[in-house]
Amino acid sequence: MTQWADFSTGERIKFLRGREVTQEGLAEKSGLSVGTIRKVEQGGNVQIGSLLKISAALGVDVSVILGQQAPRRSMEVEERSALRAVSAAVHDSALGLLAPAEPGPLADMQAAVRRADAAFWSGRYVELGALLSTLLLEARGLFNVADGSEREQAAGVLADAYLTAATMANVLGSRDLGYAAITQGHQIAQQVGDELRVAHLSAVLAWICLRDSHTAKAVQIASQAAQGIELRMSDHDPDRLSVYGQLVTNAAVAASRGGADADTAKEYLSQAHAVAARIGAEHARGGHGQPFGPVYITTQALSVNVALGDVARAVRLIEGNHANLASALPLSTHARYRLDVSLTRTETRQWDRAAEELGQVCEMAPNWVRHQALPGVIVGRLADVSVTKVRDLARAAGVPLGVR
Repeated sequence: MTQWADFSTGERIKFLRGREVTQEGLAEKSGLSVGTIRKVEQGGNVQIGSLLKISAALGVDVSVILGQQAPRRSMEVEERSALRAVSAAVHDSALGLLAPAEPGPLADMQAAVRRADAAFWSGRYVELGALLSTLLLEARGLFNVADGSEREQAAGVLADAYLTAATMANVLGSRDLGYAAITQGHQIAQQVGDELRVAHLSAVLAWICLRDSHTAKAVQIASQAAQGIELRMSDHDPDRLSVYGQLVTNAAVAASRGGADADTAKEYLSQAHAVAARIGAEHARGGHGQPFGPVYITTQALSVNVALGDVARAVRLIEGNHANLASALPLSTHARYRLDVSLTRTETRQWDRAAEELGQVCEMAPNWVRHQALPGVIVGRLADVSVTKVRDLARAAGVPLGVR
Protein backbone atom coordinates (compact mmCIF):
# COMPACT_ATOMS: atom_id res chain seq x y z
CA MET A 1 0.00 0.00 0.00
CA THR A 2 1.39 3.42 -0.99
CA GLN A 3 2.31 5.60 1.99
CA TRP A 4 1.59 9.33 2.14
CA ALA A 5 5.32 10.12 2.12
CA ASP A 6 5.74 8.16 -1.14
CA PHE A 7 3.63 10.65 -3.12
CA SER A 8 5.17 13.74 -4.68
CA THR A 9 4.38 17.19 -3.30
CA GLY A 10 2.21 17.88 -6.34
CA GLU A 11 0.29 14.64 -5.91
CA ARG A 12 -0.33 15.42 -2.24
CA ILE A 13 -1.67 18.89 -3.07
CA LYS A 14 -3.94 17.48 -5.77
CA PHE A 15 -5.27 14.86 -3.37
CA LEU A 16 -5.89 17.41 -0.61
CA ARG A 17 -7.86 19.78 -2.78
CA GLY A 18 -9.99 16.83 -3.92
CA ARG A 19 -12.90 17.15 -6.27
CA GLU A 20 -14.52 20.08 -4.49
CA VAL A 21 -11.65 22.54 -5.11
CA THR A 22 -10.36 23.20 -8.63
CA GLN A 23 -6.90 24.53 -9.44
CA GLU A 24 -8.53 27.91 -10.06
CA GLY A 25 -10.30 27.71 -6.70
CA LEU A 26 -7.09 26.85 -4.87
CA ALA A 27 -5.31 29.73 -6.61
CA GLU A 28 -8.02 32.14 -5.45
CA LYS A 29 -8.00 30.82 -1.86
CA SER A 30 -4.20 30.94 -1.60
CA GLY A 31 -3.64 34.24 -3.41
CA LEU A 32 -1.32 32.55 -5.92
CA SER A 33 -1.60 32.32 -9.68
CA VAL A 34 -3.20 29.37 -11.43
CA GLY A 35 0.13 28.89 -13.17
CA THR A 36 1.90 28.41 -9.84
CA ILE A 37 -0.67 25.82 -8.74
CA ARG A 38 -0.32 23.94 -12.02
CA LYS A 39 3.46 24.09 -11.79
CA VAL A 40 3.66 22.58 -8.32
CA GLU A 41 1.08 19.88 -9.10
CA GLN A 42 3.11 18.90 -12.18
CA GLY A 43 6.24 18.46 -10.07
CA GLY A 44 7.87 21.85 -10.49
CA ASN A 45 9.84 23.61 -7.78
CA VAL A 46 8.05 26.20 -5.67
CA GLN A 47 9.15 28.54 -2.89
CA ILE A 48 8.39 27.67 0.72
CA GLY A 49 6.30 30.85 1.01
CA SER A 50 4.00 29.57 -1.70
CA LEU A 51 3.75 26.17 0.00
CA LEU A 52 2.73 27.91 3.24
CA LYS A 53 -0.03 29.78 1.40
CA ILE A 54 -1.21 26.56 -0.25
CA SER A 55 -1.23 24.66 3.05
CA ALA A 56 -3.25 27.43 4.71
CA ALA A 57 -5.76 27.40 1.84
CA LEU A 58 -6.10 23.62 2.14
CA GLY A 59 -6.48 23.77 5.93
CA VAL A 60 -3.43 21.64 6.73
CA ASP A 61 0.00 22.11 8.26
CA VAL A 62 2.82 22.51 5.73
CA SER A 63 4.28 19.24 7.07
CA VAL A 64 1.30 17.46 5.46
CA ILE A 65 2.09 19.06 2.11
CA LEU A 66 5.72 17.93 2.44
CA GLY A 67 4.74 14.36 3.31
CA GLN A 68 6.08 14.42 6.88
CA GLN A 69 2.61 13.95 8.37
CA ALA A 70 -0.38 12.16 6.87
CA PRO A 71 -3.77 13.93 6.71
CA ARG A 72 -7.11 12.61 7.86
CA ARG A 73 -8.43 11.45 4.52
CA SER A 74 -12.09 11.63 5.56
CA MET A 75 -11.89 15.41 5.97
CA GLU A 76 -12.79 17.82 3.22
CA VAL A 77 -10.93 21.08 2.63
CA GLU A 78 -13.53 23.29 4.29
CA GLU A 79 -13.66 21.03 7.35
CA ARG A 80 -9.89 21.15 7.71
CA SER A 81 -9.99 24.94 7.47
CA ALA A 82 -12.77 25.09 10.07
CA LEU A 83 -10.78 22.93 12.46
CA ARG A 84 -7.68 25.09 12.04
CA ALA A 85 -9.75 28.21 12.73
CA VAL A 86 -11.13 26.68 15.94
CA SER A 87 -7.63 25.61 16.99
CA ALA A 88 -6.37 29.15 16.53
CA ALA A 89 -9.30 30.56 18.52
CA VAL A 90 -8.84 28.08 21.38
CA HIS A 91 -5.15 28.92 21.76
CA ASP A 92 -5.47 32.66 21.07
CA SER A 93 -8.26 33.03 23.63
CA ALA A 94 -6.18 31.14 26.20
CA LEU A 95 -3.17 33.38 25.53
CA GLY A 96 -5.19 36.60 25.54
CA LEU A 97 -4.55 37.34 21.85
CA LEU A 98 -7.95 38.98 21.41
CA ALA A 99 -9.41 41.36 18.86
CA PRO A 100 -9.11 45.04 19.85
CA ALA A 101 -12.83 45.64 19.35
CA GLU A 102 -15.18 45.68 22.31
CA PRO A 103 -16.98 42.35 22.88
CA GLY A 104 -20.60 42.18 21.83
CA PRO A 105 -23.66 41.82 24.09
CA LEU A 106 -23.85 38.80 26.38
CA ALA A 107 -27.25 37.82 25.00
CA ASP A 108 -25.81 37.54 21.49
CA MET A 109 -23.04 35.28 22.76
CA GLN A 110 -25.52 33.07 24.60
CA ALA A 111 -27.50 32.70 21.38
CA ALA A 112 -24.30 31.93 19.46
CA VAL A 113 -23.25 29.17 21.85
CA ARG A 114 -26.66 27.54 21.39
CA ARG A 115 -26.30 27.71 17.60
CA ALA A 116 -22.82 26.21 17.86
CA ASP A 117 -24.13 23.32 19.95
CA ALA A 118 -26.91 22.66 17.44
CA ALA A 119 -24.42 22.79 14.55
CA PHE A 120 -22.22 20.18 16.23
CA TRP A 121 -24.99 17.67 16.86
CA SER A 122 -26.27 17.94 13.29
CA GLY A 123 -22.77 17.53 11.79
CA ARG A 124 -22.47 21.06 10.33
CA TYR A 125 -18.76 21.34 11.11
CA VAL A 126 -17.92 24.16 8.68
CA GLU A 127 -20.64 26.36 10.16
CA LEU A 128 -19.50 25.35 13.64
CA GLY A 129 -15.94 26.42 12.89
CA ALA A 130 -17.11 29.86 11.78
CA LEU A 131 -19.19 30.30 14.94
CA LEU A 132 -16.56 29.12 17.42
CA SER A 133 -13.65 31.00 15.87
CA THR A 134 -15.45 34.26 16.69
CA LEU A 135 -17.36 33.25 19.81
CA LEU A 136 -14.32 32.02 21.76
CA LEU A 137 -12.46 35.29 21.33
CA GLU A 138 -15.47 37.50 22.09
CA ALA A 139 -16.54 35.48 25.13
CA ARG A 140 -13.00 35.55 26.51
CA GLY A 141 -12.88 39.30 25.98
CA LEU A 142 -16.14 39.81 27.89
CA PHE A 143 -15.05 37.46 30.68
CA ASN A 144 -11.85 39.47 31.12
CA VAL A 145 -13.64 42.80 31.63
CA ALA A 146 -16.96 41.83 33.22
CA ASP A 147 -17.69 41.55 36.93
CA GLY A 148 -20.40 40.22 39.20
CA SER A 149 -23.19 38.18 37.67
CA GLU A 150 -22.23 39.19 34.14
CA ARG A 151 -18.76 37.69 34.64
CA GLU A 152 -20.31 34.41 35.83
CA GLN A 153 -22.60 34.32 32.81
CA ALA A 154 -19.71 35.14 30.47
CA ALA A 155 -17.74 32.31 32.09
CA GLY A 156 -20.64 29.96 31.35
CA VAL A 157 -20.69 30.95 27.69
CA LEU A 158 -16.92 30.63 27.42
CA ALA A 159 -16.77 27.24 29.16
CA ASP A 160 -19.60 25.92 26.97
CA ALA A 161 -17.84 27.21 23.84
CA TYR A 162 -14.66 25.39 24.90
CA LEU A 163 -16.74 22.26 25.53
CA THR A 164 -18.22 22.41 22.03
CA ALA A 165 -14.78 23.06 20.54
CA ALA A 166 -13.51 19.94 22.34
CA THR A 167 -16.35 17.78 21.00
CA MET A 168 -15.75 19.05 17.46
CA ALA A 169 -12.02 18.35 17.75
CA ASN A 170 -12.71 14.87 19.10
CA VAL A 171 -15.02 13.89 16.25
CA LEU A 172 -12.60 15.30 13.66
CA GLY A 173 -9.69 13.39 15.18
CA SER A 174 -7.73 16.27 16.71
CA ARG A 175 -7.27 14.84 20.21
CA ASP A 176 -4.63 17.35 21.33
CA LEU A 177 -6.97 20.23 20.50
CA GLY A 178 -9.77 18.44 22.37
CA TYR A 179 -7.64 18.12 25.49
CA ALA A 180 -6.53 21.75 25.23
CA ALA A 181 -10.09 23.05 24.90
CA ILE A 182 -11.30 20.99 27.85
CA THR A 183 -8.39 22.25 29.98
CA GLN A 184 -9.30 25.87 29.24
CA GLY A 185 -12.97 25.24 29.93
CA HIS A 186 -12.11 23.60 33.25
CA GLN A 187 -10.03 26.58 34.33
CA ILE A 188 -12.79 29.07 33.50
CA ALA A 189 -15.55 27.07 35.22
CA GLN A 190 -13.38 26.53 38.31
CA GLN A 191 -12.57 30.23 38.56
CA VAL A 192 -16.24 31.05 39.08
CA GLY A 193 -17.00 27.94 41.16
CA ASP A 194 -19.33 26.34 38.62
CA GLU A 195 -19.04 22.71 39.76
CA LEU A 196 -21.73 21.43 37.40
CA ARG A 197 -19.95 22.77 34.32
CA VAL A 198 -16.68 21.33 35.62
CA ALA A 199 -18.39 17.93 35.88
CA HIS A 200 -19.92 18.31 32.40
CA LEU A 201 -16.49 19.11 30.95
CA SER A 202 -15.18 15.99 32.70
CA ALA A 203 -17.84 13.92 30.94
CA VAL A 204 -16.55 15.20 27.60
CA LEU A 205 -12.95 14.62 28.70
CA ALA A 206 -13.83 10.98 29.45
CA TRP A 207 -15.33 10.68 25.98
CA ILE A 208 -12.16 12.09 24.39
CA CYS A 209 -10.04 9.61 26.39
CA LEU A 210 -12.33 6.80 25.23
CA ARG A 211 -11.84 7.70 21.55
CA ASP A 212 -8.13 8.09 22.24
CA SER A 213 -8.06 4.44 23.45
CA HIS A 214 -7.40 5.44 27.09
CA THR A 215 -10.40 3.48 28.35
CA ALA A 216 -9.24 2.93 31.93
CA LYS A 217 -8.48 6.63 32.25
CA ALA A 218 -11.93 7.43 30.87
CA VAL A 219 -13.57 5.27 33.55
CA GLN A 220 -11.48 6.95 36.25
CA ILE A 221 -12.28 10.50 35.08
CA ALA A 222 -16.01 9.86 34.72
CA SER A 223 -16.38 7.99 38.02
CA GLN A 224 -14.43 10.58 40.02
CA ALA A 225 -16.44 13.45 38.55
CA ALA A 226 -19.68 11.59 39.32
CA GLN A 227 -18.57 11.16 42.92
CA GLY A 228 -17.88 14.89 43.06
CA ILE A 229 -21.54 15.69 42.34
CA GLU A 230 -22.96 12.65 44.13
CA LEU A 231 -26.76 12.57 43.92
CA ARG A 232 -29.05 12.46 46.93
CA MET A 233 -32.56 11.07 47.00
CA SER A 234 -33.82 14.63 47.33
CA ASP A 235 -32.05 15.79 44.15
CA HIS A 236 -34.49 16.51 41.35
CA ASP A 237 -32.59 19.22 39.44
CA PRO A 238 -32.70 18.02 35.80
CA ASP A 239 -29.38 19.73 35.02
CA ARG A 240 -27.63 17.85 37.83
CA LEU A 241 -29.32 14.57 36.96
CA SER A 242 -28.36 14.97 33.29
CA VAL A 243 -24.68 15.58 34.01
CA TYR A 244 -24.48 12.76 36.56
CA GLY A 245 -26.26 10.39 34.18
CA GLN A 246 -23.87 11.28 31.36
CA LEU A 247 -20.87 10.64 33.61
CA VAL A 248 -21.96 7.17 34.74
CA THR A 249 -22.99 6.33 31.17
CA ASN A 250 -19.56 7.29 29.86
CA ALA A 251 -18.00 5.20 32.62
CA ALA A 252 -20.14 2.23 31.56
CA VAL A 253 -19.23 2.59 27.87
CA ALA A 254 -15.52 2.99 28.63
CA ALA A 255 -15.58 0.01 31.01
CA SER A 256 -17.25 -2.17 28.36
CA ARG A 257 -14.44 -1.35 25.93
CA GLY A 258 -11.69 -2.60 28.19
CA GLY A 259 -11.50 0.15 30.79
CA ALA A 260 -12.74 -2.21 33.51
CA ASP A 261 -14.41 -5.60 33.82
CA ALA A 262 -17.87 -6.51 32.57
CA ASP A 263 -19.44 -6.34 36.04
CA THR A 264 -18.21 -2.78 36.48
CA ALA A 265 -19.66 -1.80 33.12
CA LYS A 266 -23.02 -3.33 34.06
CA GLU A 267 -23.01 -1.59 37.45
CA TYR A 268 -22.46 1.83 35.91
CA LEU A 269 -25.10 1.07 33.28
CA SER A 270 -27.55 0.16 36.06
CA GLN A 271 -26.85 3.47 37.77
CA ALA A 272 -27.46 5.30 34.51
CA HIS A 273 -30.81 3.54 34.04
CA ALA A 274 -31.84 4.60 37.55
CA VAL A 275 -30.94 8.23 36.88
CA ALA A 276 -32.79 8.12 33.55
CA ALA A 277 -35.90 6.84 35.31
CA ARG A 278 -35.64 9.67 37.83
CA ILE A 279 -35.19 12.40 35.20
CA GLY A 280 -38.10 10.99 33.18
CA ALA A 281 -37.37 12.66 29.83
CA GLU A 282 -34.38 13.68 27.72
CA HIS A 283 -32.65 16.73 29.16
CA ALA A 284 -29.35 18.54 28.49
CA ARG A 285 -27.68 20.65 31.18
CA GLY A 286 -28.54 24.26 30.32
CA GLY A 287 -29.80 23.08 26.95
CA HIS A 288 -26.19 22.34 26.00
CA GLY A 289 -24.56 19.08 24.97
CA GLN A 290 -25.88 15.54 24.81
CA PRO A 291 -29.42 15.22 26.22
CA PHE A 292 -29.64 12.45 28.80
CA GLY A 293 -32.73 10.41 29.60
CA PRO A 294 -34.54 7.10 29.10
CA VAL A 295 -34.20 7.07 25.30
CA TYR A 296 -30.51 7.96 25.32
CA ILE A 297 -29.59 5.33 27.91
CA THR A 298 -31.38 2.71 25.80
CA THR A 299 -29.06 3.51 22.90
CA GLN A 300 -26.03 3.33 25.17
CA ALA A 301 -27.20 0.05 26.67
CA LEU A 302 -27.06 -1.39 23.14
CA SER A 303 -23.53 -0.03 22.70
CA VAL A 304 -22.38 -1.53 26.00
CA ASN A 305 -23.90 -4.94 25.32
CA VAL A 306 -22.42 -5.07 21.82
CA ALA A 307 -19.00 -4.28 23.27
CA LEU A 308 -19.41 -6.95 25.95
CA GLY A 309 -20.36 -9.53 23.32
CA ASP A 310 -23.88 -10.09 24.68
CA VAL A 311 -25.47 -10.41 21.25
CA ALA A 312 -28.73 -11.89 22.55
CA ARG A 313 -29.28 -8.93 24.86
CA ALA A 314 -28.35 -6.51 22.08
CA VAL A 315 -30.92 -8.09 19.75
CA ARG A 316 -33.62 -7.80 22.41
CA LEU A 317 -32.83 -4.11 22.84
CA ILE A 318 -33.06 -3.53 19.08
CA GLU A 319 -36.37 -5.33 18.81
CA GLY A 320 -37.89 -3.10 21.51
CA ASN A 321 -40.05 -0.14 20.62
CA HIS A 322 -37.76 2.79 19.76
CA ALA A 323 -40.06 4.71 17.47
CA ASN A 324 -39.27 7.99 19.26
CA LEU A 325 -35.51 7.82 18.75
CA ALA A 326 -35.34 10.32 15.90
CA SER A 327 -37.41 12.96 17.67
CA ALA A 328 -35.82 12.50 21.10
CA LEU A 329 -32.13 12.43 20.16
CA PRO A 330 -29.72 14.66 18.23
CA LEU A 331 -28.95 13.51 14.71
CA SER A 332 -25.44 12.22 15.47
CA THR A 333 -26.61 10.27 18.55
CA HIS A 334 -29.40 8.66 16.54
CA ALA A 335 -26.92 7.83 13.77
CA ARG A 336 -24.49 6.25 16.25
CA TYR A 337 -27.30 4.03 17.56
CA ARG A 338 -28.08 2.92 14.01
CA LEU A 339 -24.40 1.99 13.50
CA ASP A 340 -24.60 -0.21 16.60
CA VAL A 341 -27.73 -1.80 15.15
CA SER A 342 -25.90 -2.46 11.88
CA LEU A 343 -22.96 -3.98 13.74
CA THR A 344 -25.31 -6.24 15.69
CA ARG A 345 -26.91 -7.39 12.42
CA THR A 346 -23.48 -8.53 11.23
CA GLU A 347 -23.07 -10.54 14.45
CA THR A 348 -26.30 -12.39 13.64
CA ARG A 349 -25.30 -12.74 9.97
CA GLN A 350 -28.19 -10.58 8.76
CA TRP A 351 -26.06 -9.10 6.02
CA ASP A 352 -28.78 -7.36 4.01
CA ARG A 353 -30.28 -5.70 7.07
CA ALA A 354 -26.83 -4.62 8.25
CA ALA A 355 -26.11 -3.06 4.87
CA GLU A 356 -29.50 -1.36 4.85
CA GLU A 357 -28.89 0.19 8.28
CA LEU A 358 -25.44 1.44 7.28
CA GLY A 359 -26.83 2.88 4.07
CA GLN A 360 -29.50 4.77 5.98
CA VAL A 361 -26.87 6.21 8.35
CA CYS A 362 -24.81 7.40 5.38
CA GLU A 363 -27.90 9.13 4.00
CA MET A 364 -29.08 10.71 7.25
CA ALA A 365 -25.70 11.90 8.57
CA PRO A 366 -23.20 12.05 5.67
CA ASN A 367 -20.88 14.61 7.29
CA TRP A 368 -20.80 12.78 10.62
CA VAL A 369 -20.38 9.21 9.38
CA ARG A 370 -17.14 9.92 7.49
CA HIS A 371 -15.41 10.66 10.82
CA GLN A 372 -16.44 7.44 12.57
CA ALA A 373 -14.39 4.26 12.91
CA LEU A 374 -17.31 1.81 13.20
CA PRO A 375 -18.41 1.98 9.53
CA GLY A 376 -15.01 0.57 8.57
CA VAL A 377 -15.58 -2.45 10.81
CA ILE A 378 -19.06 -3.01 9.37
CA VAL A 379 -17.88 -2.60 5.77
CA GLY A 380 -15.06 -5.07 6.41
CA ARG A 381 -17.49 -7.71 7.63
CA LEU A 382 -19.92 -7.13 4.77
CA ALA A 383 -17.10 -7.29 2.24
CA ASP A 384 -16.39 -10.85 3.34
CA VAL A 385 -19.82 -11.71 1.96
CA SER A 386 -20.05 -9.48 -1.11
CA VAL A 387 -17.59 -6.80 -2.16
CA THR A 388 -19.94 -5.60 -4.90
CA LYS A 389 -22.79 -5.09 -2.43
CA VAL A 390 -20.82 -2.77 -0.16
CA ARG A 391 -18.69 -0.83 -2.62
CA ASP A 392 -21.06 2.14 -2.69
CA LEU A 393 -21.52 1.96 1.08
CA ALA A 394 -17.78 2.10 1.62
CA ARG A 395 -17.53 5.15 -0.59
CA ALA A 396 -20.40 6.91 1.21
CA ALA A 397 -18.93 6.11 4.63
CA GLY A 398 -15.47 7.26 3.61
CA VAL A 399 -13.72 3.97 4.33
CA PRO A 400 -11.74 1.56 2.15
CA LEU A 401 -12.91 -1.96 1.50
CA GLY A 402 -11.24 -4.63 3.58
CA VAL A 403 -10.95 -2.62 6.82
CA ARG A 404 -11.11 -4.89 9.87
